[in-house]
Amino acid sequence: MFLVKKGLNDLTQAASHIPREIENAVENMPAISPVLGKINKIAQEMETSPRDLVKIIMLDPILTGKVLKLVNSSFYGLTQKVQTLAQAVVYLGVNTVKNLAISTALLSTVFVREKQSPLDPDEFWRHCLATALGSKLLAKLMKVDKDDLESYFIAGLLHDVGKVLLIRTDPARYAKALSESRKLGVTLAFAEAAHFGISHTQAGGLLARRWKLDPFLISVIEDHHSLVLDTDRRVQNMVVVVNNLCKATRAGESGNCVVEEMADDIVMISGLNDDMLNTAADSIPEEVEKAADFLTLIREQGDE
Repeated sequence: MFLVKKGLNDLTQAASHIPREIENAVENMPAISPVLGKINKIAQEMETSPRDLVKIIMLDPILTGKVLKLVNSSFYGLTQKVQTLAQAVVYLGVNTVKNLAISTALLSTVFVREKQSPLDPDEFWRHCLATALGSKLLAKLMKVDKDDLESYFIAGLLHDVGKVLLIRTDPARYAKALSESRKLGVTLAFAEAAHFGISHTQAGGLLARRWKLDPFLISVIEDHHSLVLDTDRRVQNMVVVVNNLCKATRAGESGNCVVEEMADDIVMISGLNDDMLNTAADSIPEEVEKAADFLTLIREQGDE
């Protein structure tokens, strides 16, 4: 059972100056699909035409194949095989296919698979998947419009992507940050800032801006440790809570051993309550097991 704790700890952010080595690491990240920018552009439009989305994704045959492979996986549980992106849109909807294309393009590029990584890649992405599934589950419990549910999923999936950048910059130094965070009981963001001059939230923001992601995703990645009294930040607030919930229940391993305490006004800020959180805590492990092939397919695609 998960009960809301009291008093949210403020995270100490790194200085606004971005170290040159981090800027170089951003520039040296593997190339992503060239159609991602076009997908991101239409993602920010109020009305996305299914035909336009399909045409853009199909500009990249490799990405098209990856998306179809995931659409036909057990993760989506479709009763018949989907042969085309147009069919995928009919069965799953525009937003699902759009966000699936974005997450596939990004994760198959940044999937942590370096042998020297101080974080277990499978456990790290398991945490990200758990956060994604938990955010979507709680959004359903809160009666969020079904067309918006995938926004909660992709936000949870990408929230910790900044850790990938720091690990790629210097795995050994990141291992020291992890060790000191655990020994001293300080937040990982604090330890990261001490060793790199920047935290994973800021590093993730740099990547998100380079990739020209939707502004709501940038805010989630940059501020997923901070609850904000703002209805426009409802996705961010959900990820903040579920990220903490997944750490408390050990759903995967993100490297952050500190479980931040939730504020007294969490219900007012996020709209959640203990019953919802307990339901999510009980359901997330099973949901992650059901979705295991999602990460397997992403990992295999990253190795192609």
